Amino acid sequence: MLRAILTIVMLFPLGALGQSAPPDPMSLPARDSHQDLTIAADPYLRAERYKKEVFGKDSFYAAGIIAIDVYFKNDNNVPIRLNPGTIQLVISQPGLDRQRLGPLSPEDVADRTLLTANSNIRARRPFPFPGASSSSGHSKDWVEMTTTLRSVALGTDVLPPHATTHGFLFFDLNHDFGAIRNTHLYIPDLAFMTDNKALFFFEIDLADAPSR
Repeated sequence: MLRAILTIVMLFPLGALGQSAPPDPMSLPARDSHQDLTIAADPYLRAERYKKEVFGKDSFYAAGIIAIDVYFKNDNNVPIRLNPGTIQLVISQPGLDRQRLGPLSPEDVADRTLLTANSNIRARRPFPFPGASSSSGHSKDWVEMTTTLRSVALGTDVLPPHATTHGFLFFDLNHDFGAIRNTHLYIPDLAFMTDNKALFFFEIDLADAPSR
């Protein structure tokens, strides 16, 4: 069984293993570690980062959507299965009801940015797997945006052994970016692929993230 799993990992697309030369997740202050797995988060909190580092523009940030670069450093000898559909952004602002947001797909982000769709930040959204929907009938800007977002979105549910995987998650904060200081990234469903033994859940306190 282990041989079969390692074969799958070897055949896995290189793009799914994260972007080139990712930083060490241990250098990021917003992180949680146990069972030889570290998960760290780097939220993009300023418009300048969207223009300079990855996206080339801040259009979806201006629409109230935040990008969070999430890193998974697996120091185990076996791969870990991640259930990305259960990831949530949990907002706990004083005096307000707790909100649990699911990640937006690249198509959702483009729709809300370019088609000015009404936001519902309480709704759970499908996970941004590449190729989740067709681009037929959409504008050139919409196609370009979804193509860019798919190329950097977290698009794998396998965390290879002794490797760092990372990619972006997108959440609609409805322009309330200050709420990130009262927010946790909650990742509850992970298991070792050799015996299906579950890992404890991870909670990354984004109050620890630098304001950048």
